[in-house]
Amino acid sequence: MFLGKVAFIGAGSIAESLIAGLIDSGYIESDQIAITNKEDLDRLDVLHTKYGVLATSNRQLAITGASVVFLAMKPKDVAVAIEQCRDLVNEKQLIISLVAGVTIDTIKELFENENINVIRAMPTTSSLVRKSATALAYHDNIPFEKSQTAKRLFERVGIVAKVEEDELHAMTGLFGSGPAYIYYVIEQFERAAMALGIHRDIAKPFIQQTLIGSISMLQETNKSPLTLRKKVTSPNGTTQAGISILEDREVANSFLNCFIEATVRSREIQEEYEKIIKLK
Repeated sequence: MFLGKVAFIGAGSIAESLIAGLIDSGYIESDQIAITNKEDLDRLDVLHTKYGVLATSNRQLAITGASVVFLAMKPKDVAVAIEQCRDLVNEKQLIISLVAGVTIDTIKELFENENINVIRAMPTTSSLVRKSATALAYHDNIPFEKSQTAKRLFERVGIVAKVEEDELHAMTGLFGSGPAYIYYVIEQFERAAMALGIHRDIAKPFIQQTLIGSISMLQETNKSPLTLRKKVTSPNGTTQAGISILEDREVANSFLNCFIEATVRSREIQEEYEKIIKLK
């Protein structure tokens, strides 16, 4: 059981996913969580009603007494948000940034405090169902108990790995954005089912079961996806006919370019943000 209070600055999808997953895990109670945002009071009301957390536009009320403070705003809002809560944060607290493209050093600079404890985390919205894959990055001088606090929190909503901060770009491009790519593939399954005359009520559970079954095969057989794919792909069979279309259209390269472009964009966001900070 987590001892203490956590505060979220920002009330978007990732904040809600973490709140839902942490509460569902039983590791933290709703009355230990506070959330605040810039101006969307209706959103705060929704989160309070749905999860029983303290949802308030009063940053002081949300942050004071919190042992962990999550930065969950958009990159473009981070400077203003930190400026508004700078005096409310102290060196005993752990700051966990969920903001893509904003480095630990930049966050410390914005807080005007080199000694605050900052960890960057890249979870996914699958935290909602406790199936996230979260990458953590932090400097070597962060206290061990702080890194363990972050690790334990994110382990309640999925798997966790520590990476170097520069590796977060690739982790974001591949896995942070990963659920969206999978949902995109599922959309194409649904589109094809409709085009081929399969009723939605049948298609939906069959698509889900196909995905669940495939993941279970990977996990339980410990065989590579290539090996498992070949077992399904008979020469001159239906699967081979479908795979040949994907190969002709160079879908594998499209996926690779998708991951690369998302990673490049993560680096661009960091560079853009650092330029803005220097201009100020």
